[in-house]
Amino acid sequence: MVTATDAGLLAIARRTLRAPISHELRGDLGMAVLLVALFLLQAFTGILLSLYYQPAPEAVAESMQFIMRDVSWGWLMRGLHHWVSTALIVVACVHLARALFGARYRGREWFWYLGALVLPLVVALAFTGELLAWDNQAYWTVREFLSDIETIPLIGPELADIVRGGSDVNASTLSRTWTAHALFAPWLVWMLLAANLALIVRDVRRAWGGGA
Repeated sequence: MVTATDAGLLAIARRTLRAPISHELRGDLGMAVLLVALFLLQAFTGILLSLYYQPAPEAVAESMQFIMRDVSWGWLMRGLHHWVSTALIVVACVHLARALFGARYRGREWFWYLGALVLPLVVALAFTGELLAWDNQAYWTVREFLSDIETIPLIGPELADIVRGGSDVNASTLSRTWTAHALFAPWLVWMLLAANLALIVRDVRRAWGGGA
């Protein structure tokens, strides 16, 4: 049975889909909504995993085994978190490529700037997430990454010490990686995605109103 509220929502959806706007703008809206949906799914699975993950070198392996073996649907949450991260990168690349090859940045510079900021941030999220396994591969990846940072002129060594949390890779490094992955980068990504979606909706409403 369809209620009056359901009918109203369906009418709004039909009106939006039939709005007299360009296919390009409709595509921008679809990509923005998809990015936000993927990010929210990533945040949801990340919150669930954070309930059991322990960002301490001596406890990481045990906590991850506990998630995969003993937590109900833990293996599914971790798998979703991993693959949604990859999907975010792919969709962000497509979103940016559409702006580049379609010259969508002309007259809409914000569209290009936001996309150019979102892509490296979602890559950083994926990168720091892989490091949280804190196994041998993650340890040596961190050391190589910090060595690259140290080659930056003038500020390299100091910046590497800040990221590392001292003079050597240790528990402080893992703690800072966890903070960047779980607290700092997600809020930046969310603010950029929300701004991107809001600005596209504004353009859609303008086009909608102009075509009415």
